[in-house]
Amino acid sequence: MRNKILRYTPGVFIALWTVTCWCFFQFCYPYHLFFQEQNQLFLWSWDYISSYTGPGWLATLTGDFLTQFYYYLYIGATILTLCLTATGMMLYSALRHFKVGRIVSLALALVLMTFMAVCHFSTSYRLSSTIAIMGWVLLLWLISLAKGWKKRAVVCCCGLLPTWLLFGLPPMKKLQGPDFILEKDFAVDCEYYFGNHDKVIRLIEGSDRWTDQMLFFYNLVQAQRGQLPDHLLKFTPNYLGTFEKIGPKTPMLTIRNMNELYWTLGDMTFTERAAMMTNVFSHNNRNVRMIRRLAECNIVSGDTLAAEKYLRILDKTWVYTKWAENIRQHGRQIYQKKTLMVNAGDTISISDNAHFLMMQLLNANPDNTIALDYILCSDLLLKDIDSFKRDYDRYCIETGKPRLKSLYQEALCIWLAGTDASQKEWETYIQRGDVFQRFQQYNQLRGDNRFKDTYWYYFDKAKVPEVKLK
Repeated sequence: MRNKILRYTPGVFIALWTVTCWCFFQFCYPYHLFFQEQNQLFLWSWDYISSYTGPGWLATLTGDFLTQFYYYLYIGATILTLCLTATGMMLYSALRHFKVGRIVSLALALVLMTFMAVCHFSTSYRLSSTIAIMGWVLLLWLISLAKGWKKRAVVCCCGLLPTWLLFGLPPMKKLQGPDFILEKDFAVDCEYYFGNHDKVIRLIEGSDRWTDQMLFFYNLVQAQRGQLPDHLLKFTPNYLGTFEKIGPKTPMLTIRNMNELYWTLGDMTFTERAAMMTNVFSHNNRNVRMIRRLAECNIVSGDTLAAEKYLRILDKTWVYTKWAENIRQHGRQIYQKKTLMVNAGDTISISDNAHFLMMQLLNANPDNTIALDYILCSDLLLKDIDSFKRDYDRYCIETGKPRLKSLYQEALCIWLAGTDASQKEWETYIQRGDVFQRFQQYNQLRGDNRFKDTYWYYFDKAKVPEVKLK
């Protein structure tokens, strides 16, 4: 009985470890895996596959091939856990063949499996690195199968070069704990990418801590719903992304996000630029999410030949073939509204000044409410009342389409009061009596917390966000 328990104990421990690892990556850390899938590209073509050369080509090829399936729910955690478990089981089996005790063999196997799992807490640690370790453990297992030290030496000598050529040397990674803040950033990003906008709202409003990344996507969702000014002051400080300028020190996540901002605003030129830059800085300079975006940009811009180039690339993927075919057939209908937002003017922009870009978009299409809200809200975050008034006059008053949001009415009260405006001006701009009454109350209780939801309180109390130049 005791021997039977000892016999099955290693299997039980490894099984428990496997279940625990799968649950962690599936339920606690899934968006790191989605992020890796979106920021790489694997094509089913001989030209592409033959580009995998040099030591470790098989590990890299296999890792990239399997990573594309992280796209599917439950598959990413399953692939990763199976690779880790297989490596641990091979190590345990090899050590047992070398007459190492069960407990020691099990402990070493679990240590290796845990070490590799911890390495995957970082998105920069690829599945190919785990495949490389698997290759060397496989060699150790094959050596252990040989009988006698002479045969084992022969297998070792014969296997070293092929193993190095196929799997390379596993890269060493500085260990780090799980980054749950970054995981939440990825969660918001991925759910936005998947089109689950309601979930994006729930994730952020249900959190007790917010990052710029989270607020960026929250504002994108609200802007597309026409509710950006209604929620701008819900989080202080807030982050729109409109003050960013891409430079050599710009974080990768920021560069990656900018294409989403430009796409939402309707500027296809800068969307394409940001997508190209993200491609350059992605794994092996390949990024399937950006290839999708480049195809979308050119569909919206009407450049069908350029769009087809990117769709043909996606045709060679396992996951995105159906998406490419659907865009090829129905792209014009799918992005019909986006086409109306495009800057139709003959201009060449060399600056990524978002304020200037939004002015161009609004000059071409004054009905672009998203660009209008972003330009006005950006002015207000900076407490630049003069620029806000100028932009509001240009795109709301002169077009005969005043945007009567509470936030804008409150900001106009500040300008009117500060310039000793006439009664006629007050009547022209302030068309909501509730706002005017509350403004009078605020002037009597200036800075009172009961007015925390107003722009007047923000204007008096909040710190102006730093404008990042690079």
